[in-house]
Amino acid sequence: MTEPLDLLAIGAHPDDAEMTSGGYLCLAAKQGYRTGVLHLTRGEMGTHGTPEQRELEARDAAKVMGCAAIEFAGMRDGSVNDDEDSVRTLVDILRRLKPKVVLAPNLVCHHPDHEAAARLARKSVHFAALKGYTTDLPPHRIQRLVTSRYSQHFEPSFFVDISSVIEQKKQAILAYKSQFQTVVEENGKPLTRMSKDGFIDQFLSITAHFGLKCGCLHAEAYRVEVAPVVNDPIKLLSEGPAQHLIR
Repeated sequence: MTEPLDLLAIGAHPDDAEMTSGGYLCLAAKQGYRTGVLHLTRGEMGTHGTPEQRELEARDAAKVMGCAAIEFAGMRDGSVNDDEDSVRTLVDILRRLKPKVVLAPNLVCHHPDHEAAARLARKSVHFAALKGYTTDLPPHRIQRLVTSRYSQHFEPSFFVDISSVIEQKKQAILAYKSQFQTVVEENGKPLTRMSKDGFIDQFLSITAHFGLKCGCLHAEAYRVEVAPVVNDPIKLLSEGPAQHLIR
């Protein structure tokens, strides 16, 4: 029997979860939690890299982040959707991995697969808990569905301080050599924005921006639709950087 996960990050393509939530995954693993990544596709529509290469890179990235599990849902890149077959596939995976917390893409993003993955995750988290939704596995109730920030701004519900693991997050992203190494244009394949020099540092500048907002060096932003109940507000509010707006 599979040992339950504490945290599962869902991405449409290999490298999505690392870019949005790589810091949180690294940090949680260091804190002793069981973490995992679920890639819905193998990125076969990408300009560079084969599906086989991207799967190997994803496995290398999972090792860098200390993940206890990595899964591939076998969906088709460019055609991710929240139809009944896709929901059933994801419900089965959630019931098998039994995560407490699921990190999912934002419902508004630059890529239609990301938006479809967000809708799919929302439906599947809901149906995974229902006894009336029958699969080969028993129901599993996920405690919290959390939205990860990618390209579109949202007002965060909370930040995660990833200052101590920012280099580890960077190395997890760089495990995708086919996507993030500068390549010479060949065989008619253009140089993409992601493979140009300086892109990774530019992309990670957003973590420094979030860190500036919340009083640490680097942070990732997350949103929850329903605020959690807090039994000790003083303890919660007195942890972390104090009065970060004081100059």
